[in-house]
Amino acid sequence: PKQKVKIQVEEPNAPDQPIVVSFPSGLPESIHSGGSDNVAPKFSWQKLHEKFSSGRKIVGKDKHCIYAASAKGSLYDDRRTKLCVGVYDKKKGVLVLQQAATRGTVFALEQTVPTYLENNKVIKTRTIEDVLSYGTNVYEDFGSSKKRKVLKSQAANRVEIDHVFGAGQGSAVVDKVMKGESMSESNRKAVEASKKGEKDRNQAQESSYEKLRRNFLPPYNEIAVKPNKVYDAKEIAGETAWSKIYNTVHYCTHQPDVTGAIEECLGDKEKAWHDCTLKLVQEISPDSNNAGYRYACTILLNHIIKFYVANNRRKSIAPIDEKSSSHFGIPNEVASRFLELFTTEVHNRSGKISYAMSKTAKDKCIVHALILYMIAQGPSMKIGNVKKIADDMKVPLNDCGHMLRLAGCTVAKKGPIMSAALKTPLIFPPPTKRGGPRGR
Repeated sequence: PKQKVKIQVEEPNAPDQPIVVSFPSGLPESIHSGGSDNVAPKFSWQKLHEKFSSGRKIVGKDKHCIYAASAKGSLYDDRRTKLCVGVYDKKKGVLVLQQAATRGTVFALEQTVPTYLENNKVIKTRTIEDVLSYGTNVYEDFGSSKKRKVLKSQAANRVEIDHVFGAGQGSAVVDKVMKGESMSESNRKAVEASKKGEKDRNQAQESSYEKLRRNFLPPYNEIAVKPNKVYDAKEIAGETAWSKIYNTVHYCTHQPDVTGAIEECLGDKEKAWHDCTLKLVQEISPDSNNAGYRYACTILLNHIIKFYVANNRRKSIAPIDEKSSSHFGIPNEVASRFLELFTTEVHNRSGKISYAMSKTAKDKCIVHALILYMIAQGPSMKIGNVKKIADDMKVPLNDCGHMLRLAGCTVAKKGPIMSAALKTPLIFPPPTKRGGPRGR
């Protein structure tokens, strides 16, 4: 006969929550090899910050390595892997599920080796030549052009001591000059390295620009063939926030009056909606193939405009209240995503958490809103009049145009009307020295 199994779920904040770790860089020697001679690493479980209640870190050490990982343990952090540990009592037929510590975190332990010991137990150190070349390499990669010129000059005038034995015709230096080999090996290498280094520096520069773009713009697919495949509203929202919004849309699309249901889903439509988003809702045909996606995108856009208008002038933004279902009139799941994307967590001396929006974060919020506005227009990825959303967000029109160009869009202005379109292949503008994302 089949045995019935009772599932029992423990409270998520229990003091004895299991701590789950992983070893991405490989298992410790004691676990991998076994044997009595290998002592397993000892771990300590600590607060991430002494004054704050949230956040934990785990640190371990064996005879070779140090293992460490940490987690903030914030609410609604949109992680897709919140692990539970199950213990099955075969006699009682009970499966007890308990969430892993720090809101279901799997601590991926970073492995470091504090010292490398040779067989003779002597710590391997750098030679003086290694140290000098290390400093030069750092300046070659990151120093100013003036400093690189100084270093190149120093290298060209460096005397190769091994080649100086005395004066006169018998000296190695004079002999090299007579043979037309007056250029030192270091100078020759410097010339060759300068040719190669220019290419390397350009690649490093482009890599850094790409990293900045990825941090500033919404997630994008730079090899997309169609414009509507470059940016995705679902990736902007994150899994949790998108599910919250799409569930609302799914309910509304099964009502007799779909447009009316969408208009009322956020409350009083005159107060809950901004002008540009309400007009979008009314323009979407409920029978179109991508109507649900566009409705969800428009609701997300309305939330992001509300978040920006409410907070862009605040010095401090309050954290989410667990007792309330919304934050600034925005569902907690969505507001949490915005706090993650557009703010920095701040702790005061007493341990109280708040959030702040930097100038760059405000610009990032604007460009995300503009891209969502473009997605909500439909697969053509065109905005006929940028001024509508600029007015709702109270952002200068020229700033909106600059943001759209940074996102790879082409912008045109005819009289007071500014339009924008996204084309493929995706081409980003070259970096400019305009003092920040808005060109300040």
